[in-house]
Amino acid sequence: MKFFYVPVLLLLLASCNQKEKNDSAANRDSIKIKPASKPTVVQSKFKSALKPGEDLEIHKIYSDVVEFVDYNTDFDYYFIDVKKNGELIGLNTNSDDIAFNRGDILEVKWKIDSIFIAGDGGTLEFTEWLVDAKKIKDGNVTLFKKKHPKPIKIYEGENDSLSDSYKSYIYTIIEYYLANTDNEVLKENLKDPIINLIYWIEDGEKNGRSYTVIKISDDLENHSNIIQSLYFDNESRKLYEYDSSNDKLIEFK
Repeated sequence: MKFFYVPVLLLLLASCNQKEKNDSAANRDSIKIKPASKPTVVQSKFKSALKPGEDLEIHKIYSDVVEFVDYNTDFDYYFIDVKKNGELIGLNTNSDDIAFNRGDILEVKWKIDSIFIAGDGGTLEFTEWLVDAKKIKDGNVTLFKKKHPKPIKIYEGENDSLSDSYKSYIYTIIEYYLANTDNEVLKENLKDPIINLIYWIEDGEKNGRSYTVIKISDDLENHSNIIQSLYFDNESRKLYEYDSSNDKLIEFK
């Protein structure tokens, strides 16, 4: 009798195993068609304005020559802005010690890597990350600072409410302007390594828009003698020269 039950038992076990396989396959099918809240497959090819027209690989190290523009720490991830072929590109970085000046030419090594967008459920995205940066040529601001090591004087009377960090940031904008200006009066003043200029900062408005207004003078005794007024848009981070003869703003690039 026991020989009769063995094949029956094997047949029952085979039937149960087949049912489990069928159930498992059905479950896999239901998971496959269920909408996912996050992508489960990492894309294999990426694009960047640093390498236009190329398919890029994640984690592969690339190298480019770029122009340094700015270092930004206002967001969850730090990044540097650089220019290549006239296009502005942000490179994320973990470094808190970026000491380049605007206009410096850099050789950068970078890669495509992950980033999680805060405030959006931690959404996974992929972007350019800085691996290393080396200056290969001084820009105009660096050359200006070498020629004029003494800081430009600031008239403090109207700047008491501004933070030191913001005043430092505005100072870098003034350096960039003076290093690249076509204003003949300013260029004449800048022939002397000892800069006889003074500036002050105030809030202003033009055409219904708010600006930080920077006024530059060559009169250390009477700061009302203004050579040039600059308007800085804090949102777009664009700088404008004020054309007093036509009462209009001209973007300074």
